[in-house]
Amino acid sequence: MSQGVVTYQVAGDEAASPEERRLAASSPSFLRPLLGRAYQRRRLLAGGVNWQRILFVAVDGEVAGYLQFYLRGEGPHRLSLAELRAEFGASNAAWRWALYQLVQWRFRRFEAYLYRIIIDERFRSRGLGRRLLERWLELLAQHEVRQADLEVWGNNPRAEAFYASLGYEAYRRRRWPLRASWLRDRELTHMVKRW
Repeated sequence: MSQGVVTYQVAGDEAASPEERRLAASSPSFLRPLLGRAYQRRRLLAGGVNWQRILFVAVDGEVAGYLQFYLRGEGPHRLSLAELRAEFGASNAAWRWALYQLVQWRFRRFEAYLYRIIIDERFRSRGLGRRLLERWLELLAQHEVRQADLEVWGNNPRAEAFYASLGYEAYRRRRWPLRASWLRDRELTHMVKRW
């Protein structure tokens, strides 16, 4: 691994680079039915980034990946009903807002939840995902978190083994009854790490 590997948080929007802003405003594809295509989601979420809930990893000054998380009810984004109205109109915003709040509740109920971890393809297989997750777990320990949850989508034994190497245990496996084009996998493994 390169000597120039750094994990860090950005102090705020004014301190963020354009690439950090773009990545911070990204979201998983399962939000597509509620918030639109990737470019719409980024535009909607860009104004309400919660920088305290995002970690980055850089290699020799280039952003190589990021991790978004929830901690005690706060996630990586703060979206308002007014922003949804501006994007989709009043009638479409109402149902999107209600469903978005339901999705948010699902993640806010955890003490700590790993929402998303992405390593750029050019930087994979260098241990950066492990480094980013270890930094996140250190951060949670500083906040005296007793349990950190995550979910692995699909039948992905490699990912499950990776998380298990960091102390996670499979808690529950389930299959979503929903079938949709924006939902790539219906299998879900809930994993938990307790201190």
